[in-house]
Amino acid sequence: MADVAIVIVTHGNFGKELLKSVEMIMGEQKDVVAFGLNLGDDVETLKENVRKTVEENQSLNKTTLIMVDLLGGSPSNIALSLLKDYDVKVLVGINMPMLIEILSSKDYFGIDVLMENGYKAGIEGIKKFDFYAIKVDNKIGE
Repeated sequence: MADVAIVIVTHGNFGKELLKSVEMIMGEQKDVVAFGLNLGDDVETLKENVRKTVEENQSLNKTTLIMVDLLGGSPSNIALSLLKDYDVKVLVGINMPMLIEILSSKDYFGIDVLMENGYKAGIEGIKKFDFYAIKVDNKIGE
């Protein structure tokens, strides 16, 4: 099983703040870095920073999982462009349940299992509630 490093790339400070929030719950995390693209930032500079991080991870024999917020945006375009030159994996749609799942199990599973479990946790973390459904069905979270 390969060591896994996580790179979070999002619009604005979303990824950085998401990581801070997860660390409030789980404590400080190793092998995780977050980058944000803010208004006025140069996309090429961000791409270069992410690329350098991936190369550093590879030099340490770590597989990089890049997690981004939105398909089609600059962060996902950067991550997907690295697929052709580097051994990276990409997950789109980062949310807190997904990140918690991946960080809590990255020392125990390989990259493919991590991606699948993170993907499932991200989806399962989304619930909808309304008063009518709770009152009539007396069910929560289904």
